[in-house]
Amino acid sequence: MINYERIDEVTCNNFGNNLLSDKGSDEQIEFLQLCRNGKDEFLNYLDKKLLSNEGAIIEGEGIFLDHKFTEAEFRFPPKDTQKIIWDTFKDVPRENMTLSGFWCSVIVNMIKNNYIKSYYLASNLNGVNETGIHMLDSAIKSDDNKKIDDCVRRVLRSMGSSAPRGNRIIFYDFYLGRSYWRWNWAKKMSKKIGLSFEEILNIFDKTSYSDFSAQMHSGKSYISQTNTLGGLLLFLKEDNLKGKLKNVINKISYKSAWKAIEIQPPELNKKEIEIIANNL
Repeated sequence: MINYERIDEVTCNNFGNNLLSDKGSDEQIEFLQLCRNGKDEFLNYLDKKLLSNEGAIIEGEGIFLDHKFTEAEFRFPPKDTQKIIWDTFKDVPRENMTLSGFWCSVIVNMIKNNYIKSYYLASNLNGVNETGIHMLDSAIKSDDNKKIDDCVRRVLRSMGSSAPRGNRIIFYDFYLGRSYWRWNWAKKMSKKIGLSFEEILNIFDKTSYSDFSAQMHSGKSYISQTNTLGGLLLFLKEDNLKGKLKNVINKISYKSAWKAIEIQPPELNKKEIEIIANNL
């Protein structure tokens, strides 16, 4: 099995946790300012604080996402960019895709090779038209410690760090990872149910994929079971639930606790989900 270059997980997590230990601190402001200043200063900072520590880099084959992103494209990759992301990482062993250190190494190399600007990392996660520059300047000039800390967390999340993420899986709110896994699920499920890859990808794009990813790998939901997810996708092909998706997923989780719907065929689970949706 090929070993891919990554940053040691403990080193990566300690770096993020140290930055978050004191809201509004001089170190947080320095971090944001250097991110704002661009590639050279930000990479020099990362080298001193993160990359040059003994054992920080786990050596292996390097992997590069050879695509120059716009800021909007980095935040929310369209389908053609999602394909570029998938084609780059599809042969990388899956365990790498859940490692903060792997993705952090990818992001550092993307900055180093001018595929993204360092300040892209601060772009608003919620889709509001607020650029990284705007978010950084607003935080740096602020006297609000929470606002400063929130911006630091946003940058760290965009780097793949698990420090601000708590128990959430990395690809819940990490742009590149989320694109990879959305494509992966569409590929997998198109072989299991009577929907094409494109149809499933469209369902993910038209609904809130974050609602799926938040539940697929949590302890409270069986949504990642093929038969359960298949039933939901078949239902969503006909009804996008108009904001009810999260509630439906929660109800599916509850029903799975006393009725093993994950062993029922997707077509039968579609009917179960229709009943749930109609009773919300």
